[in-house]
Amino acid sequence: MSDLTLSRKTALSDLFAALAPNLALALSEQMGQMVEIAPPLVDTVPVSDLLAFSETVAHTAFTLTTSAPVEGILHFTPEVARQWIALMEGSALEDVPEAPGEAQVTRLGTAVSGLLRGMAIALTNRTGETVDVEAATTAIGPLALPPVFAAMKEAIRITLEANIPEQPPATLTLLLAPEFVSAFLPEQEEPADPAVAGMPTQEELAGILGGMDVAGEAPVTPNAPGFPDWGGGSASGNAGADAGMPRGLDLILDIPLEVTVELGRVQMLIRDVLELSSGSIVELDRVAGEPVDLLVNGRLMARGEVVVIEDNFGIRITEIISPADRVAGLGKR
Repeated sequence: MSDLTLSRKTALSDLFAALAPNLALALSEQMGQMVEIAPPLVDTVPVSDLLAFSETVAHTAFTLTTSAPVEGILHFTPEVARQWIALMEGSALEDVPEAPGEAQVTRLGTAVSGLLRGMAIALTNRTGETVDVEAATTAIGPLALPPVFAAMKEAIRITLEANIPEQPPATLTLLLAPEFVSAFLPEQEEPADPAVAGMPTQEELAGILGGMDVAGEAPVTPNAPGFPDWGGGSASGNAGADAGMPRGLDLILDIPLEVTVELGRVQMLIRDVLELSSGSIVELDRVAGEPVDLLVNGRLMARGEVVVIEDNFGIRITEIISPADRVAGLGKR
């Protein structure tokens, strides 16, 4: 693989910058503490340098399964491994031996696998194709590259910095096979305006919103009573004022919305509601393990899994409703 072109490197940086919140949330769930991940650094590294790397590290080799499998390995220093083990065990760093035991390494592997699954879920949401993690194996020792790396000249290197309160920063290095680029960043013509990519056109919006109940509402003109005077009344004045006004979605970005997570629903008779008491069980129309609904102003926008971070509940998004369906939902009564 030759060096990444500037555009591909930028695209990779943008991709992992978008994935960083998902990685931080997945790691927070494993650590039991809030984790923040800084914007990543993306470059390539000669495989010969990796083969000559002899330091002891904690490393997890894994396979991302999608239309074509992609091999990768995540590694970090033994100090970071001990730090994470101490956090998960609720013990002091001094209580974790320099050479962690088998059970501790297994627990560390579970945490790293959770981090990788968070990345897989985020990639699934972005690409629309199911991405999973298989064959994740964790060990502490010399870096052991997956066999597929032997046939490469260079590997993709993603450097992440994880920050946990009251803990030193942890540097994570993610090495990926070149197939990652073709699998998740296929060559395609970018839209003229990336800000509106994937959004319905004006004609589609007109058709979607055409059924909204707006009968009987008179159109408002700039000179109507009660309408703010944006430009002093003249055509030139209006043009000058419009130049400083926000346009498109920018007009509504500061409007507050009510976000609700719905676990389930049930219909009950009044007599049944009156019979409820402390200890009563109400069965919902939701199967155990099924994703919960994320509603915005009462409209379904996404689905996700319930997670616990410290003493608070949260939701990890696993499915986003398409922009067209979301806009269509806003027009329903």
